[in-house]
Amino acid sequence: MDSPRNKRGTYYKPGIAPERGERAAEPYDVSDQIDLSEYLFAIRYRWRLMAVTILLALVVTFVVTKFVMRPWYRAEAIIRPVGQNTVLEETSGMLSGIGGVGALSSLATGILGNSSGSGDGEYMPTLTSFSFTNALAKKHQLREHLLADEKTFWTNSKEDPDWVVYRILKRRFECRFAQSSGNLTLYYLDQNRSEAERILGFYLDDLREILRSRQVRDTTAAVASLQEEAKETPDALIREQLYELIAKQMQRQKMAQVQADFAFIEIDPPTSPDIPYKPGVLLDCVIMGLLSAIGATVWILVMDGDAADLSLISSRSGDDKEQGAVTPGTAQKVLR
Repeated sequence: MDSPRNKRGTYYKPGIAPERGERAAEPYDVSDQIDLSEYLFAIRYRWRLMAVTILLALVVTFVVTKFVMRPWYRAEAIIRPVGQNTVLEETSGMLSGIGGVGALSSLATGILGNSSGSGDGEYMPTLTSFSFTNALAKKHQLREHLLADEKTFWTNSKEDPDWVVYRILKRRFECRFAQSSGNLTLYYLDQNRSEAERILGFYLDDLREILRSRQVRDTTAAVASLQEEAKETPDALIREQLYELIAKQMQRQKMAQVQADFAFIEIDPPTSPDIPYKPGVLLDCVIMGLLSAIGATVWILVMDGDAADLSLISSRSGDDKEQGAVTPGTAQKVLR
């Protein structure tokens, strides 16, 4: 004998009360079941629509990315920063061998600075700063070129043109420092290969000039301070060591003025491959193919919400083998 049902159509066993302290089992509702086969049948029934949608999306994406969108090329350069304070390390070791000169060692450190001239600590903040970026754009007259590429007419806008140019260059320029190798890699994007290499070369040249002027200024101040200290110290040995340090600082100053790679070594000059960096035709096609497949699946499930009728068609297809297979016309009649 079948168990009776309540008004919701759920089954329960009469006459069996739950024991004391136990929670009564909730009735099981058959309508809460989700039959995935109905959705799979709906997708399989309209597989031609999905195939056409995916194929159309792939063709449109390929045509747009290959022939309509303008390609962007990325120039790349690799440099290795050179330690800027090797003289300080030598002098500190030299002064530490003389008794009672801890104050002079601290003075040398204060005058010459620390020896942390790494790429991520000094070069990267300089390259991405507002003052460096705008000075580069004004020096090399890049404003008109950048605004023309971005199709930005700042004359009709209330924005500061310096900040507009800075945001454009900030989007196009990128630098990464590798702790393992100590190399600094610079990137620049442009719609013209030669222009990307040229502007990235401007970054390297201007960085070298800034580091050179900074080095000359620091060594000049260091020499003046050390000369003053050497005149005031009564110890002849310490005075001799300070004069040796002054000579090394003056040598660094001359090297900064004439040596091209005193601040960093240019391992790989700015180069741009002949293959565009973006748009990526293959990657864009794969992404659009996946998105179109997902969109077509959602559309089919939404439009064919009455999955029960499709399941009925599937169940009747076995009985109609003698009369013929279920055709799309038959399916449409049943759905109506």
